[in-house]
Amino acid sequence: MSNAPRMAGFVLILIATIGFLVTTIYREWRRNNIQESQANFGQFYSVEGLWVRCTSPFPGQIQCDNYDTALIGIPSYLQGMRAMMILATLFGVFSAVSTIFGLSCISTTSEKQKIMACRVGGLLALLAGALCLSAVSWYAAQVIYEFFDPLQQNGSFKYEFGSALYVGWVSSGLAIISGILLACCTCGQEDDNDDYRYNYKPPQKSSQPPRSATEYV
Repeated sequence: MSNAPRMAGFVLILIATIGFLVTTIYREWRRNNIQESQANFGQFYSVEGLWVRCTSPFPGQIQCDNYDTALIGIPSYLQGMRAMMILATLFGVFSAVSTIFGLSCISTTSEKQKIMACRVGGLLALLAGALCLSAVSWYAAQVIYEFFDPLQQNGSFKYEFGSALYVGWVSSGLAIISGILLACCTCGQEDDNDDYRYNYKPPQKSSQPPRSATEYV
């Protein structure tokens, strides 16, 4: 098998894992409408992430808090998104590590073991991409719901998508592509391995004459 799909899958999942980590810790999952805020509150703006939310009432001044509540008091959907992003990052790391053992430059494993390592890495990459995609899409749906909520139509400002969501979408797409390359481009390869192929050997003719079926004393 060519090493190109394996290397491409490894590079993509490595980039995607970095994106998962950035998306998880970045605080700008959503931010308020800056133009509307400037019209009503001057330079005031607000951003929120999974772990922290910050406001800037004046230029150069930023006030942040960890939602000022115990873990049990945080909304359940936010806890679910945290868990999904942490799992996505872990799966991305495990996928990259597993794919390393499937590269052609690793001489300590057989071809069949390399194929299995790539398949495991591909499945983990698909899981990581699906988890990240679900988390950021779920959060985006919450932002859209609040933006068009009739009860908040007269609000002073509304939240819109933050840059972390776009990083998450791109990272999940890269992880899914990586998973497809690693899981599908290795199908049917172990059957072509000569080490596991049975070779038929025809019986050899004996140089000695055949023995008679009757024995004499």
